[in-house]
Formats: sequence, C-alpha cells, structure tokens
Amino acid sequence: MWQPQGFYNQYVLRTPVLLSGHESIRGLYNYPASRIAVIHGESFTYQDEFTAAFSDKDIRFRKRSWKGEPDLDGLKETIGWLEAYNPDLIIAVGGGSVIDGCKICRLFYEVPYYEHGNTRLNGGIFNTGFVAIPTTVGSGAEVSSAAVFLDHENHRKDMIVLHELLPDVVVYDSRYVMNSSDRLLISSALDAMAHILEGYVSNIDNSVMDVAAEEGMVLLRENLKLILRENESPDPGRLQYAGFLGGIVQNHCIVGAAHAVAHQLTDHGYSHSEAVALLLPAVIRMNSSDTKTTEKYGRIAVKSGFDDIDDMTAFIEQLLHFSGIDERREPLADLLRDLMQDEAVRENIKNDRGGKGNPVEITDEYIEQLIGSI
Repeated sequence: MWQPQGFYNQYVLRTPVLLSGHESIRGLYNYPASRIAVIHGESFTYQDEFTAAFSDKDIRFRKRSWKGEPDLDGLKETIGWLEAYNPDLIIAVGGGSVIDGCKICRLFYEVPYYEHGNTRLNGGIFNTGFVAIPTTVGSGAEVSSAAVFLDHENHRKDMIVLHELLPDVVVYDSRYVMNSSDRLLISSALDAMAHILEGYVSNIDNSVMDVAAEEGMVLLRENLKLILRENESPDPGRLQYAGFLGGIVQNHCIVGAAHAVAHQLTDHGYSHSEAVALLLPAVIRMNSSDTKTTEKYGRIAVKSGFDDIDDMTAFIEQLLHFSGIDERREPLADLLRDLMQDEAVRENIKNDRGGKGNPVEITDEYIEQLIGSI
C-alpha cells in the first residue's frame, strides 16, 4: 500500500495491532506463522503459557545475548541463532532494551547487507512477523520506528530509524509489569511522561498527538499519585496504556533535550529512564523561556489535573524523591560538567536525533544552563 515518504511522513500515524488484557497472548493463536522465536530478558517466567498458546506450532525460546542496552557486538549471537532456526515470527518479551535489540536482530536477520543510516529498505517490508510484549510501562519501544543501541566507541546512544521496524502486534498484559519495584515503575513511567511532555511542546506540532498526550498525562497523574499514598497501588494496565500513548507521541513528534542528553549517559552508568527522569524538570524550566512553550506546558498541566506548570514539576520532583532516584542528582550534574569538557560530547547532544524536537535550540549555553538547573 502506498504511504507518504520523506518529509511527508510527519503526517502519518502508524500503530501496531494491539492485544490487551489477561492472557492476551492467546490472541496470537491464529497469527500466520509456524516457526516462532521468543527472545526474552532475564526474568521471563511464562514459557508454559506461551507454549500452550502456540500448541500446534514450533516455538523456541532464547534469552537475549546482550547485557543491558543493546550493542551491535552483543546482538551477533542472537542473530546467528535466528539464522540457524529460520523463524517466520519473532516475539520480543522485555523492556525497551530487549525490544530494541530484537528489532535490530530482525533487521540483520532479514537484511544482512543493511547499512546504518539508510532510512528506507529496498524491497519493501519484512517477511518475518514481529510481536512486542513490553514488561515495563514507559519505554515506548513497542510503538517506535527507532531502535536505539549503544555506540561504545563514542560513549553514546545511536539509533536506526525505519518505519518497517514497528511491530505488527503489541501485547499488553498487566501481569508482566506487576512485579516491578517502585523505583523501576516510577523511572519508566517518568520516561513515558517525558515522551508526552517533550512531544507535546515539540516543534513538530500535531493536534491528534496533543489529544493523545493529554490523555496519557491524565493516566500517569492519576496512577502515579497512588504510589505516593500508603497502602494504595496504581493500575499497571492503565500505566501501560499511558506508555503506549507516550510512545506514539514520541514516534510522531520526536522528543527533546532530556532524551538528547540522556542518550550520552547510558555508557556512564545511568539507565536511560533514570537519566531522563532526573533531567525532565530541568528541561521544563529551560524550555519555559519560550512563551509559546510555556503556554503549552501550562495547557497540558491543567488538562491533566495540576494547578499549573510549577505544580506539575513539583509532582515529578516528589516522585524522584520517593523512589530514591534523586540521590543521583548531584553525581549526574558533576558527571555532565566533566563530560562537557569534551567537544565531541557537546556536539553529540546538539546533533542527537532524539532531541531534534526540542522547542528551544540546544546550544552550548543551553546545555550549561541545563546542568546548572538539575
């Protein structure tokens, strides 16, 4: 089917088929595949359930071969396993690093001659189906056209961007996120919030994405405030839906400075979600120097139930304190001051593709003031 290309892609909303609810994996029973590869993270415990759901098919399980965030060398073992098994469906079960790694494994399994930087696949679509089953609530990887990986040589994250990387189906089952610690749940939910807020004020403006962002913020506020109350728990399913909304906002409108800086930190001991969470309040303050951006922050704050921007930012800070993430605030600022001595790092931040949506230009001065505001 014809689809717009190049610049005109910004007018297109692509989303996978969604299955949601208890044991929603059963909805894949009639998926047209006979050889199924399930690639998962460390804590996968649903092998019997998956085997039962695909009872008449050849299904094999493989723990990912990379540690933490994917890197190209770490993916090679899994790619080799796929080539030997030759599946017609790949199911990725895990957080954003598992899903992104599986996207890249699938790419090189099908297109071994792919050259990084190409934004369109010659020959069209993949022959292998792809299903993502996220076990965290906020990465958005399951509805993103990008696959992020670590570039160890330059100590930063890079990404492959192809709309063909989008999964065919996403399965949301709240059981897969129920055992997350408060710290992981909060950091991943704040990553989703960053997708929403940075996409909402992005220089790629779209009214449909604004509606998705506003609803996503309502879900996040309503459920995250329950974490702060004794003997109350958030609805993990609703947090998953907020993460979905944040993911499609991110995929359409790109993100901003919090992600541009965080992409340089994973190789320095910071998880992506915690780095983004710590940077988000400072980025809101920095971007509020622009009048139009301040108006948009204020609009989404009020629509999602906050009094104003300050109330929304204070809520984020409260979550950082409750989870213990803010203990890494000063070390993060110190690390960034050291890293900014390297011109290559500054250029990486300013040219980061994940930060191109920031409504205020990311300059050396912006970065310096941002660090001071952390």
